[in-house]
Amino acid sequence: MRRLLLLLCFLAAPALAQELEVIPLKHRSVEQLLPALRPLLEPGGALSGMGNQLIVRASQRNRQQLKQALAALDTPQRRLMIRVSQNRDGESALQAGSVYGEFAGSGSRNVRIVGPSAGVAGGTRIEVQRGGSRIGGSVVDTRDASEARASQSVQVVEGGNAFIQVGRALPLPLRQTWVGPGGAVSSESVVYRDVGQGFYARPQLNGERVTLEISPQADSVGAGGAIEVQRLTTTVSGRLGEWIELGGSGQLASQSGGNGWTVGSSEARDSRSVWLRVDEVQ
Repeated sequence: MRRLLLLLCFLAAPALAQELEVIPLKHRSVEQLLPALRPLLEPGGALSGMGNQLIVRASQRNRQQLKQALAALDTPQRRLMIRVSQNRDGESALQAGSVYGEFAGSGSRNVRIVGPSAGVAGGTRIEVQRGGSRIGGSVVDTRDASEARASQSVQVVEGGNAFIQVGRALPLPLRQTWVGPGGAVSSESVVYRDVGQGFYARPQLNGERVTLEISPQADSVGAGGAIEVQRLTTTVSGRLGEWIELGGSGQLASQSGGNGWTVGSSEARDSRSVWLRVDEVQ
C-alpha cells in the first residue's frame, strides 16, 4: 500500500511542479492580454511578459489552461471606422411695426405723429393721404434659418487611440509687459490658436457592442473675431452600426420693446448636437 502511494506521488509531482515557459504571441500585446489571464493563474504562479512574448511560471496543468484561454484571446484585432457628426441649427425671427403721419387741423394747427419716415426697414409700408393729412405705417415679419454640418471619420483598431482635427491656425497678437531693473518693458508677438473640428476616441469591443472614451470639439470664429468653443467628453456604449447621440446644447434669446409709435420683438434660437457611429471594417 505504501509503495502504491509513493508511486502516485511521483506521478503527480511533474504536473504540480512549477516551471518557466515563454509563450510567443501572434496578434495581441502583453498589456492587452494580462488583465484577462491573471485571474486564471494558480496560487504561487507568476505571469509577465514583454513585447510579443508571455512569460509564465506555473504548473504544467495551469500552463495548459492558460494556453487554452490564450488561443481564444490572442486573435487578430478588429478594424473599426469611427464617424462623428457635429450639427448646428439656428433660427431668428423679427416682428416690428411703426406708424407715422400728419393731420391738418382748422386754421394753421396740425397734429403730427412722429416716427421713421420710411417705416421699419425691410417691411411693408402703407400710406393714406387726404387733403393736407396723411397717415402711414409699416410692418415687418421676417424669419431666417441656418444650418451647419461637420462630419469626420477615422479608422482605428480596437483598443487603439484615434485623433483627427481639421481646421486652421488662427494668428493672434500677443502683447506682454513686465517691469525690469530699467523700468517697464513691452514686447509684441504673434501666437497661433488651432480652430476647427475634431475628436479623440478610444474604442473597446465586446462582441457586437462597442464602448468608447471620446472627446469631440468644434471651434469657430464668431462675431468680432471671438472664438466660439464647443467641448464634450464622455464614455458611451452601443451596438456596432448604430448612431449614438453624445450630447447637445441649446440657447434661446428674445427681446421686445417700443418707443411710442414703434414696437417690435426679436427671437433667436441656437441648437447643437453631436452624434457618433462605429462600424467594423471587413
